[in-house]
Amino acid sequence: MKSFIIKIFPFAKKILLESQYVFYINLLEKIVFFVFFLILARELDKTNYGLIATVFAFTGILNSVFDLGFAYYFQREAVVPDIKQKLETAISFRIMLMVVFVIVMFVYLYLNLSIDPIIIGIVGLLTYLSGFNFILNSVLYGKKRYKKSFKGFFFSRVIFGVLIVTFYLLKVQHYLILLSLLIAVIFHLGILYKYLKEEKLSLHLHFDIAVLKKILFSSVPIGMGVIFVLIYDRMDVLIIERAISFEAVAIYSIAYSLYKIPTIICNVILTPVYTDLSKSFSLSEKVELHEILLVSLLLMVIAVSAIIFVSLFGEKIILFFYSNKYALSIPYLKYLVFALPGLFLNNLTGVISNSIRKEKIPMISTGLGAIIHVSINIILIRIYGLWGAVIATIISEYLVFLIQLALLVKHNFRYRFLTN
Repeated sequence: MKSFIIKIFPFAKKILLESQYVFYINLLEKIVFFVFFLILARELDKTNYGLIATVFAFTGILNSVFDLGFAYYFQREAVVPDIKQKLETAISFRIMLMVVFVIVMFVYLYLNLSIDPIIIGIVGLLTYLSGFNFILNSVLYGKKRYKKSFKGFFFSRVIFGVLIVTFYLLKVQHYLILLSLLIAVIFHLGILYKYLKEEKLSLHLHFDIAVLKKILFSSVPIGMGVIFVLIYDRMDVLIIERAISFEAVAIYSIAYSLYKIPTIICNVILTPVYTDLSKSFSLSEKVELHEILLVSLLLMVIAVSAIIFVSLFGEKIILFFYSNKYALSIPYLKYLVFALPGLFLNNLTGVISNSIRKEKIPMISTGLGAIIHVSINIILIRIYGLWGAVIATIISEYLVFLIQLALLVKHNFRYRFLTN
């Protein structure tokens, strides 16, 4: 026990030091998107807000399909000698796939749901371009250039802040509010390109099929896991739209977005942990058990604190920021937060799995979780309405964690990758 405590303190200090800029980034992103969707929610009626939330949900899921796990792959492989060639090939391939993305997006959202093509175009473009930013920023994370990463986010979000305040005060159409985020994403892309150039990664479009095959062999299992996560994270919005209405989507989306806010701290902790565990496993094919136990404890303290906080202040938060118009979101938020412990723990087991090159564990677990989540949603939403989506979310998060934990324990019995 004494040796365990002695090991914990240096690791905790290291994580806290490396996490400060990751914390700033996550906090900044949550504030930006909170303000962005808050303005839309207050300015639009529930139906139009639900419509935009549906577009974001669908394009988010679709974008994850075309991400192919590149972002997490390049964070892990950021220091390998051939990173430039791999990165250029991945980016070039993703540009080629953009045509398919646009076609599928318009077929579903315009031809099927008859949503305004301008909204589809703006949201789709900013979502797809954000995928490039995610990849480039992951390289900075892998190189532990957290301060540079924060500066890129900060400067681009300042541009967003100036634009959205200007557009809001001028009472412009919601098209320009959406456009402000697209402009910020494009600006951010330029900053990240500049920072990577400073890291001697001057990128050009270059495609090599042999290199792509090598990347996809490792990245696709990670990407499949991400796709499945987004399916059980956002598919409920699409099912609610089909089974109930855009207005119901708006009510549920407010509760769900607030439920997700504590993931700021979860991401802050797990981003440097992923880098450290990946490096440790690369060198020794082992990871430290005491580090995992410490992170687990931290995540549980945060999750329980969030549940208590929402129980006490959730109602006041919704009424203050969103007014009585979204009072119906209050009970859903108070129960959704009970999924947080499962969400935090399955994020941790996912990070461990990817760190030890067992990408198939998250792929299998999130795949099963997505199937079960969608099935429960389809059944329960038609019977219990939005409560069906809440139940499905809670069940899915804990189920994914338990599956990943079981598979990791099984893998450890065979390969003994955990060490004291």
